[in-house]
Amino acid sequence: MERCGAGDGEILLKAAILAGGAGTRLYPITAYVPKTLIPIGNKFVIEYIIDYLKSHAVTEIVMLLSDSEFELVKNHLGDGDRFGVKVEYSVAERIGTAGALGAAADLLGNNFIVYYGDVLTDLNLKAMLSFHEEKKAVCTIAMSTAVPIEYGVARVAKDGRVEYFEEKPILKEYPISMGIQVCEKEFLSYCKPNLDIAHDVIPRLLKEGKPVYAFLSSKRHYDIGTFKTLEEVRQLFQKEEKSDRRI
Repeated sequence: MERCGAGDGEILLKAAILAGGAGTRLYPITAYVPKTLIPIGNKFVIEYIIDYLKSHAVTEIVMLLSDSEFELVKNHLGDGDRFGVKVEYSVAERIGTAGALGAAADLLGNNFIVYYGDVLTDLNLKAMLSFHEEKKAVCTIAMSTAVPIEYGVARVAKDGRVEYFEEKPILKEYPISMGIQVCEKEFLSYCKPNLDIAHDVIPRLLKEGKPVYAFLSSKRHYDIGTFKTLEEVRQLFQKEEKSDRRI
């Protein structure tokens, strides 16, 4: 395995950003711009992602796009130079997240980060990379123990009596996938057209007994794929900007 840990601060791998989804939950906004180019505060979503990756010394990025997003995203990012990164592009029809990753196989090395392009977080990525290397995993999944469930949950006795009820709890024993994975080249052999990473590839790896690990974090992540979360993130950024002005 190539070194991907943070022993001396250098990370020798690329980040593949999945940004080719239709974004139907944000329609009609996504009829005009892809999710990665939605503005939040004074930046676009993709710029926050790039800044996050740069803060963990990841400066080589492969954008996985469909034809619909390619021109707009490339016009904004170019080769990445003005953002302090190197950007490459892999363009394929919407053939699932695994299909898009497989189509980009020639651009990726022996290990790489998979990052869903509608996710914002401050997860300790360097610690995750070190954990992945230590475990010699084929795939390590970032999982949060701090995300509230969107519904009320209950424990119900056999006779129907409610023994426990809590609205939107945080269930630490059921961590939530954050949309970030670290993968080895072997992972790509499972990434065929019309397959999904979460629905198809990871379950198959588990079925075959491959070493798949969870990197648990108390950090939250925000999936801006819905209007509710998008507004929540905008409010968080507004609070931070006001706090900065007071300082």
